[in-house]
Amino acid sequence: MRVGRGAVLAMLFSSATITMCVYPTEHDASVHVSLTPVRILLRGTDTIATAQAWQIRGPADSQPIPNVVFLWSSSDPSVAAVDAHGRITGVKSGTVVITVAAANFDERAVVGADTVRVSAPLEIDSIRPQTVRFGETITVYGVGVDSIFQASLASAVLVPNPVARGRDATGYAYSTYWVPPPAHRDSLFYIGNGVFGFSNDTVRVIQRDLYEPDDVTPAMLNLDGPRPFPGTAFAAVLFTNPALAFEVLPRDSVLGVDWYRLGQTNPRDLTVIISGSEVKGTFAGFVSNAVDGPSSWTVGPGSHNCRGKKFSPKEAVGDSTVIALAGQPAGSLDAIALYSQPGRYGLTVVEGYLTSNRFDARIVKDAHEEDDYCDAPGAQVTEALPFQATLTIDNPHDVDWIKFHLPAAQPVRIRTAALPAVALQDSSDIDVYLLHDNGAGNPPDSLGAYAHAGSTIDTTFGFPIALAAGDYYAVVVDFAGVPTPYAICIGNCASFPAPPTPVSPAEVQAAERRRTALEATARRFEERHPQ
Repeated sequence: MRVGRGAVLAMLFSSATITMCVYPTEHDASVHVSLTPVRILLRGTDTIATAQAWQIRGPADSQPIPNVVFLWSSSDPSVAAVDAHGRITGVKSGTVVITVAAANFDERAVVGADTVRVSAPLEIDSIRPQTVRFGETITVYGVGVDSIFQASLASAVLVPNPVARGRDATGYAYSTYWVPPPAHRDSLFYIGNGVFGFSNDTVRVIQRDLYEPDDVTPAMLNLDGPRPFPGTAFAAVLFTNPALAFEVLPRDSVLGVDWYRLGQTNPRDLTVIISGSEVKGTFAGFVSNAVDGPSSWTVGPGSHNCRGKKFSPKEAVGDSTVIALAGQPAGSLDAIALYSQPGRYGLTVVEGYLTSNRFDARIVKDAHEEDDYCDAPGAQVTEALPFQATLTIDNPHDVDWIKFHLPAAQPVRIRTAALPAVALQDSSDIDVYLLHDNGAGNPPDSLGAYAHAGSTIDTTFGFPIALAAGDYYAVVVDFAGVPTPYAICIGNCASFPAPPTPVSPAEVQAAERRRTALEATARRFEERHPQ
């Protein structure tokens, strides 16, 4: 068929119009394709990648080109395949480059490319640092490593830092762990959600903790420094390290010591916790005022010394020492642990007065605190007789020093009784010791004790020979280490036992809320710090 010149021109005009609609430029070098990054793709999953063609018209001026057909390709389809619609499928672990080009443009047009990593749900890339001591931390980097719920080096389960973990938007993650004894050089073994394996990196562990040599000089801990968990449920923690080490003792040594000096510039309530469930019965932790001589004191199970005087009441073996000090002045305290067996232990210092009110909302800081050592402010209040009060053993192996005055020689009757929250459910075991106070700077004299099973005491000290006039300490200890409210009477108290201190419903509810919050915090901490 013969076609006229007019028809040919019309056809050319129409074709040019269509071409300009779809591809608005003939300058292919000004065309580039962008590709939204995928970064990480799990094996066996797929995703749709998004591409866009652009025309560059000037600096910082690009216009999208509509209706472009894209051509997709993978540098290694055995790792990740891509179809004509941009669907990328992960096949096996590895790295590929996904490329996308705009059709109908020559090679001068800039293609889009994205490096895609195909990964298992949990893959460790690296561990840093690769040499640590006990109590130091390592950080694990890789894909999904924040989902690890147990990691270990050799036979030692690592202790996760509850706030030092996370991942970015692409899936790269990190998790930080304290390294406890008896870890040694090994690859890290991990267990995740349905996966487990070993890292390629090897971590070398030096068999000493980071504070050595803290057996001859104290390790200095600044309680005014940065807190380890700011802005979290653990924000009150001033210091913590749950992966410290009682090292193997030298030959012929039967006792070792770890010594820490805690410094602060302002007075506040403090709670010091030395825990070691793995070495229960083989260590003793206590707190001292870091002063030798006539004003020295210690607080801790079996070590309640006063002004250099050794005072060691009988107490059952515990797996931790919890010492809450009200209004601790500026200066320093020493936290000391004596041990006879190597193993892991932890040291934590918390701002505030923590009490063990897990089972009884009445276990709070009582009106007589601070009275945990002989020269504490509460223990320096001289009580006139008869003295009667409801006080609290607020933590395991807490001790109360109660000072009283005898204006003349006489026998002294002391009565106590625990006040359990539930009738007939009392597992406490209160003991009473009597010491004569010889004045400021002078060690007291031990005069006697009522240390027998049971929490009901009714005994008279100085009978039949009267106690001389002067100042005395009644020291109350719970042998079993059971926190409990108790009533005490010194002197002639006909109305004893005293009823529990009245508590309003609002106070009970508030205490229950505190208890619930503390239990929830403790559970989270325990889940993240397996023993």
